[in-house]
Amino acid sequence: MGEVLAIIPARSGSKSIKDKNIRLINGKPMLAYSIEHALQAKCIDRVIVSTDSEEYAKIARKYGAEIPFIRPKELATDTSLDIDVFEHVLKYLEENEGYLPELVVQLRPTYPVRKITDIENMVSYMKNNPDIDSMRCIAPAKEIPYKMWFKGNDGIISPIMTDIPECYNMPRQRLPKVYYQNACIDVIRAEVIVKKHSMSGERIAGYEMNENFDIDTEEEFIAAEKYLMEH
Repeated sequence: MGEVLAIIPARSGSKSIKDKNIRLINGKPMLAYSIEHALQAKCIDRVIVSTDSEEYAKIARKYGAEIPFIRPKELATDTSLDIDVFEHVLKYLEENEGYLPELVVQLRPTYPVRKITDIENMVSYMKNNPDIDSMRCIAPAKEIPYKMWFKGNDGIISPIMTDIPECYNMPRQRLPKVYYQNACIDVIRAEVIVKKHSMSGERIAGYEMNENFDIDTEEEFIAAEKYLMEH
């Protein structure tokens, strides 16, 4: 079986919460939690943090991650895409080490609460299902697209979903169950990133979870810190 590489993308800019990737949460920089999750998962062989900041790199090394390079500034903007960042990591490793893993695990640093068993279950699934391009975490959606609308400049609204006639008039219980991606863990075949230039490919499996601890607001930060203090 091929190697499993965890990549934690941690750029230094953040508009919602300043330097949130290294902000202390329950006494530790937020980035440290994702590094620890990767190191604790027995299925992961290497842990790399891709960052544009020497300060972030120093923190990442302290907690046990590899920093083989400092990410180029052009790949660390508000509009930078995950695919560009991950292609950069894999290209660097292949050119400099001749290293290409079988699977890549994306652990976003804004997620300080994870179950190690979830990482291991997802990697195991991908190894046992070679026809699947990627697997990502999903959680039941509270708001459903069958009752959502587009609004035109003329004030007229039109339904987002049109596969079920007048679905917006139906009770929720009769509508299909829908999920949103909660950004906790993604597992992708390296060749999908390198050859298909995609972070997902075509065949995407869902790993269902109930929680969401992705931090983008002050309220979410407080809720995650409270959870960490109590568990």
